[in-house]
Amino acid sequence: MAKNEEEYDICISCGKKTSYKKTDNVVYRSGYIEGAGQLCFVCSQPKKLYTTSNYEIESQRTRYG
Repeated sequence: MAKNEEEYDICISCGKKTSYKKTDNVVYRSGYIEGAGQLCFVCSQPKKLYTTSNYEIESQRTRYG
């Protein structure tokens, strides 16, 4: 590798290249987990939990309609 090329961190969850260089300060990173590593933008976003416990495809309008 050439000296002027900088390596980017890899997401610890999905393995994709992140937008942060390995030399970037962790204080200014979004999605950095101390002791684990860097998350990419997609993996660092909170996931919505659906508490319906129902995996049927039909919508509630047709079910209760």
